[in-house]
Amino acid sequence: MADSRDMGEGSGQQSRQGDRFAWIDPGVSVWDQWGATPPPPKVGPRTAEPSNAPPATEHRPRQTADPAPDVAQDQASEPKSGTEAIGGTEGAPTFHQFDAELDVAELDDRLRPATTWSARATSVNRSSLTFRSRRMCYAKKLLMVAVHLIDDTPAILAGRVTACDYEGEGLYAVSMELMPRPTSEEIRQWIAQR
Repeated sequence: MADSRDMGEGSGQQSRQGDRFAWIDPGVSVWDQWGATPPPPKVGPRTAEPSNAPPATEHRPRQTADPAPDVAQDQASEPKSGTEAIGGTEGAPTFHQFDAELDVAELDDRLRPATTWSARATSVNRSSLTFRSRRMCYAKKLLMVAVHLIDDTPAILAGRVTACDYEGEGLYAVSMELMPRPTSEEIRQWIAQR
């Protein structure tokens, strides 16, 4: 009962045990009722900056990779180049379908044509040729290729194998990069026989 009497006497009183208590009216701030000013907000410990350091610059948020909406609309309205229009990227080689009968010969270490076999061209561009063959070719091997065109002498190409993948049914897809044709007596004889 003594505690409740002490509580009823007013706010800011002390009980017999030495605890301080206060009655707070609803809707009134503690600081308003006690007539005190609130303490400043808590701030972390401050580190001393060296005097020769450059002044702090204002940090700006990084821009995202997505362009602004008006920029995206402008880019969408611009006409695309020929390679982008068909789904390619700029600077990438454009392959053209090419169907022709080939005579292919692998060159040995002395640049002499070894066995010759038949193959079928599938695609070509300015720097490479792809064909289907029943024979597998190892990467980096040098090849001589005679392209048989209709009513014309065969076109002779040389190149280095870049890839050889099995396509199924005993056929391999061979890609070769074109290169200058080597010269030797054996190669001249091989070309004459085509």
